[in-house]
Amino acid sequence: MSFKKEFINNLKALIIAAIIALAIHYTLSLALNVSKPLMVVVSSSMEPTIKPGDIVIVKGIDISEVKVGDIIVFRNPYTNRDVVHRVVYKGIKNGKIYLITKGDNDKTNPFPDQVVGAAPPVTREIFIGKVIMIIPYVGYPRYLLYLIFKI
Repeated sequence: MSFKKEFINNLKALIIAAIIALAIHYTLSLALNVSKPLMVVVSSSMEPTIKPGDIVIVKGIDISEVKVGDIIVFRNPYTNRDVVHRVVYKGIKNGKIYLITKGDNDKTNPFPDQVVGAAPPVTREIFIGKVIMIIPYVGYPRYLLYLIFKI
């Protein structure tokens, strides 16, 4: 096979793979009611429950449905990054629900995020959704990109 034909075939396969990936993303977004239904974990803060390179599947729910013990995702305005942590307290202040979170790894996260000033209390404005499934190791290539390029 000539180089040109091989290049065109590879390009077609890449385009088809990209279209399939986008279709899966948008279908999951609609089905799970969340803009980011799949996330690769890049931190060890939730070990041993969730390890770097694991993929979490996130479902968009109302913050009122969250229970203490649930693993949630929120957008930390201090770092502008998504955080996957466990809810350790749920409260109401001035009629607004707020959540206090902590990573499961007591070595890296000995205290709740909000106690050490790592994140504000999680309110409806920064709440993304609840983790409904963990898929081990599948996101490892993405995790390696994060380690190498910090993207």
